[in-house]
Amino acid sequence: MTRIPLACALSGLVLLTLFACGDDAASPPAGGTPDAEAGTIVENEDSGSQQDSGADTSAPNCRVVKAPAIATTVNAAAVAEASGVAVSTKNAGVYWVHNDSGDSARAFAINADGSLAATLAYDAAFPTDVEDMAIEDQGGGTSFLYFADFGDNPENRANIVIHRIAEPSVAGGGTITVTSEKMTVTYADGPHNAETLLFDPISKDLYIATKKTGGPSAIHRIGAFAAGSATTTAVGSVPIALATGGEISRDGSIIAIRSYTTAFVWKREAGETVAAALARAPCEYPMIGEPQGESLAFVPDGSGYVTLSEGASPPIRLHAFQ
Repeated sequence: MTRIPLACALSGLVLLTLFACGDDAASPPAGGTPDAEAGTIVENEDSGSQQDSGADTSAPNCRVVKAPAIATTVNAAAVAEASGVAVSTKNAGVYWVHNDSGDSARAFAINADGSLAATLAYDAAFPTDVEDMAIEDQGGGTSFLYFADFGDNPENRANIVIHRIAEPSVAGGGTITVTSEKMTVTYADGPHNAETLLFDPISKDLYIATKKTGGPSAIHRIGAFAAGSATTTAVGSVPIALATGGEISRDGSIIAIRSYTTAFVWKREAGETVAAALARAPCEYPMIGEPQGESLAFVPDGSGYVTLSEGASPPIRLHAFQ
């Protein structure tokens, strides 16, 4: 692998020669400062350079992403083990964040300055282990939040639960209490541990990427959300160990799945299924300064993605496409 020091930065930001090709991305969101924790950036040259992936890093037409910049720092004491994130359009400037196992069924709306805008309580029952979330942005101020209670380290859960909530306005602040719709899901091939939920805005299907030491990560399609029960269909796998989060961009053209150390990103062609896109080799983005990073979400215009790690007052990092 090649180590590129910050002294080689272009306009103050190190550039990584990575990511699936296409037209130039829209301008990255305003705000954010270069991440002082970044230090050096690791540029992948061969598949052996990543301990958690057998992915082919020679994927063609990889685009450039800037070194991470801190968009904001979460200033909410209740956010201690961030495991999922989504960027709202209904509530401009708001990030939705939730904790993983040990918390109640709740999520936190975080303002652009890092302060707590509101708390969303979506179920009276205590979840087993909510590990990721997704957002469905229908436009016109209508959107849905999905929370996946599917963490299962011992791999012995008979079924898992996906919650769906119509995204509320957080203008009033305080605690917003709602009752989620619930979808009970069973894996067709037996229990799995998982921390990655993907919502496909094109087909409206939900997908799960399993978390497995040593990899690969199996991809299971649930189908479109419907309150009641469903059984998954295995549709492929990706060569990622310890998948901890991911998202599909709002236009459906980019798919990302992250591990603790790397974001793996696929360009999806028009008319292509999620499974077909994931069958190709991904481009790889190093994760910097996130010792327990389990969250990734695209910004609404697809010009980059944000990530954060567990821990007190975690920074939300913006990774903008060049």
